[in-house]
Amino acid sequence: MNDLQTGLALLGASLIAGIFVFSRIQEYRHRRMVEQVLPDPGKDALMDGEAAPVRSEPGLAQPTGLSAPGLPAAPPPDPAVEFTVMLRGPHPVSAAQMWQALIAAAVTTRHLRWAGVSDADGRWSALEGPSEHRFDAFAAMLQLASRSGPVNEARLALFADEMLSVARELQMRAESADRAAALSAAEALDRFCAKVDVLIGMNVMFPEGQEPPAKRVRESAEREGLALGEDGVFHAYDASRRGSFTLAHRDGLPFLDMEEDFTPVPGVTFLLDVPRVRDAHKALTDMFAMADRLAQGLGGRLVDDNGAALGPRQLVAIQKQLSAILQQMEKQGVPAGSELALRLFSS
Repeated sequence: MNDLQTGLALLGASLIAGIFVFSRIQEYRHRRMVEQVLPDPGKDALMDGEAAPVRSEPGLAQPTGLSAPGLPAAPPPDPAVEFTVMLRGPHPVSAAQMWQALIAAAVTTRHLRWAGVSDADGRWSALEGPSEHRFDAFAAMLQLASRSGPVNEARLALFADEMLSVARELQMRAESADRAAALSAAEALDRFCAKVDVLIGMNVMFPEGQEPPAKRVRESAEREGLALGEDGVFHAYDASRRGSFTLAHRDGLPFLDMEEDFTPVPGVTFLLDVPRVRDAHKALTDMFAMADRLAQGLGGRLVDDNGAALGPRQLVAIQKQLSAILQQMEKQGVPAGSELALRLFSS
């Protein structure tokens, strides 16, 4: 092989690897559902786990001081990722009173977190439910972006109106952050998220007429330690029981929770949701090794979305591109798999 042929071969391998990594970039802007005026009516801000206005999760800034005894510490409001409304009054108010006010005001805005602060020491505490702890002020913080897109003027206005209702219930005053600055920050945050919101996928495809039954695929997945979720997808977890990657039916059909499923499976897809995984390099290595074992055990081929074979050389190239993505996230102060990343890269 001459120098020209060698160069073309290397270039081809690089292009395949690049396509492999980025062929499954999230349809970040295409998947966005319109939440422009009202949030999803099926979500309850007080009852829904993801949207509950009492979640405590770290932002870019670090907590100051300690929390109230018995309550977890919370980061202060972070204008880079949150639009904040402060509630203040002439007297301290308990978390139980705040909770009742939220119920009475029928708050529906999603992606909120709440914290209370004492003027005496400036300690921020996460509000995770009704308690008798009393605070001089409360911060209601609306996340500026998610996989549904950046917040807009309508959502900020709705949120501010709801906080006014809460303030009236508590006989407190509501002090909103600057909306124009929040909208600008939301757009900047959304642009960053769109750049790094990447899925890495690899497929195991089976020859026509030799497709294994779902029963056999399930047995293989379970031997690998994967767990079938209620979503019909197998999930891999790390040592801390956090999500690592998934195994799904190539055609998008759910795997059924039944022992005797003989439905032919033409192929399966492994997916790694990069921003939501704490150790993405290890997850990618584990996923590749598992996909290779599954392919060999079930008589399939490990390929990318274009049908090109995947092997160790392609994996090295993918790891390099993955490193670049993770470095961007670290530089932005949103490490992959962190609590902040889990918030931002949610629907």
